[in-house]
Amino acid sequence: MIFKEALSPERQASSQHNYCMFNVINGLSYMCLGETVLILLAVQLGCPDYFISTLGAMLYFGFLLLPLGKIMTARVGAARAQAYFWVARNGAALMVASASVFGYFSMMKTAMALLLIGSFFFYGFRAAGVVMSQPLIGDFTDDRNRARVIAVSVGLFYVSCLIALLTISFVLHLSPSLWTLTGIVVVGACLGFTSSRFLARIDETENIRRSARRPILPELKNILGAVTIRRQIMAGFMVNLGVIMLVPVSMLALKRGYGVSDTDALMFALVQFTACAVMSFLSGKVAAVIGPRKTILIGYILLLSIGVLWLVAPASLNGFYMALPFFFAGGTMVSMNNSVTHYFLQTVPPENRVAASMFVSVVTGACSGVVGMILAGFLLKLCITDPGDLLAGYRVYFLVAALLLSPGIWLISRLTPLPSEKRRLPKSWQDVR
Repeated sequence: MIFKEALSPERQASSQHNYCMFNVINGLSYMCLGETVLILLAVQLGCPDYFISTLGAMLYFGFLLLPLGKIMTARVGAARAQAYFWVARNGAALMVASASVFGYFSMMKTAMALLLIGSFFFYGFRAAGVVMSQPLIGDFTDDRNRARVIAVSVGLFYVSCLIALLTISFVLHLSPSLWTLTGIVVVGACLGFTSSRFLARIDETENIRRSARRPILPELKNILGAVTIRRQIMAGFMVNLGVIMLVPVSMLALKRGYGVSDTDALMFALVQFTACAVMSFLSGKVAAVIGPRKTILIGYILLLSIGVLWLVAPASLNGFYMALPFFFAGGTMVSMNNSVTHYFLQTVPPENRVAASMFVSVVTGACSGVVGMILAGFLLKLCITDPGDLLAGYRVYFLVAALLLSPGIWLISRLTPLPSEKRRLPKSWQDVR
């Protein structure tokens, strides 16, 4: 429901509950539809490496559909717009599942096209839905509880992912086939349809819809004139580019470099999502102590360490060692994402959040997706030349990727410190302007 005045504490608490319930069900859904299952499905169909790295970049390339989110929000509000796009997103997941049928009959071009188009719309409709999630979270939280609500809701999402991942691992252990993976995707789509009902129950103020109706170009001039926003864009671009180039390829290197089974690969994904769940709850506390800017910086440095871990990885699979890059991937991703959202809400005034959220997301999401897709695909073709020693090729890839991403440390360090980071006071950016 949309209100003209600020939400009452009761309305805020109800919306926070519905948002957490959405994250619980969406976590179950996403684990059935996300990058891990998508990569396993593509590997099962026999897709080439460059194509699989392209699928990994679709998460960010889909941000090109963000303007649809603004258009829909201007009509029905942020919560209902996200609910509608969530239905469309899970419809796109069914298109991905249909690729298995064509792959089974050796129609690989059609199967790959359905995988690519379906994943683009899956992530595109997701992006169009969540473009207003930052202003929406800002509506049903305040400066005192915002970090906690973000941390708890995201933590619940990853706990659900863990439960789903354990279930998926058990099912694939019993029946490791293409049709089992396809069935998992279909179940995930059905759960996604269900989660959209909780989104529609979230309350918001008229400010979001009013802001979405305003012409965006005049607002963009003001936004681009702010040094804080420009630095956020550059830092966010490098964070997303790092995730694109290091995280999906880690699963690909595990599968093809060590030749592990789908069930064993999911065990490493389990480590990744365990780290996501743990660090989601802890990241809010860490950010409260050192600030979101430093949390992003430390997370990015640890993200780059994934490249170093792969560079010195043993020739034969060591389960304990290989758990480390996946643990770092999960922990750093969720810590950086939570802190980026926290930093954004603390530095951007409420009246500018809609336009700023969309613009920042397009640049840091879509642009990093395009660059990451091209760069990762090119490097994989360049580095992996010996079919008899794929692991050596992946080692070279991760070394080059880490070196190319290292300037991001400097860009993130240039983010403007929050007043609370300087003075150790729980104030927002607007309080001291």
